[in-house]
Amino acid sequence: MPNRFDNTHRDEGEDEAFEQFAPSESTQPRARTTPTLSANELHQLIKHRAVSYLSRREYGQAELKRKLMFAFAEQPLAPNEQFDGLEALIDHVLTHLAQNNWQSDARFAAQIGKVKGERYGAARIKHTLNQQGLSKELIDETVAELAQSELQRARAVWQKKFGAAPGNASEYAKQSRFLAYRGFSFDVIKKVIQGKDLEWDE
Repeated sequence: MPNRFDNTHRDEGEDEAFEQFAPSESTQPRARTTPTLSANELHQLIKHRAVSYLSRREYGQAELKRKLMFAFAEQPLAPNEQFDGLEALIDHVLTHLAQNNWQSDARFAAQIGKVKGERYGAARIKHTLNQQGLSKELIDETVAELAQSELQRARAVWQKKFGAAPGNASEYAKQSRFLAYRGFSFDVIKKVIQGKDLEWDE
């Protein structure tokens, strides 16, 4: 009896069947290569990418820098290319964008204040601005502007969530915790829940 594992007994049809499933050079995965760039080409590519990001929404400079550093961290340069480093190129691009008002930390901070101000208090927004790496002066300026409408905004958030004064201590604590989590001060929370300093438009 022929050995079923003996290749000498495979006929031509079997050989074709085996070859059909055998790996070939054309079916092997090929490693993707990233083309090398000159420093000038990389500079232009970084600028193009940054402008593309900014066309979608506002970015703070620190956030945009982190995004660009990540995007180009593994970009190879042409051999013997004079290069001061990726961070230096990105910093140069960011400076250019800021000088031409394509990127603005002040505009970015104002947008955060406007969007988040509808749902959160100054303390919560200040924390967000700090996380974005904005300057202390800009953060203080944004928070000071928000403080002017803090009571009004807190009352609107409270009205949407509860709409009625608490009936007992437990409900009072629940409403207080909710507004505190949203970043409103205890003084503002007290005025909102107790209905003090009301300035409803007639």
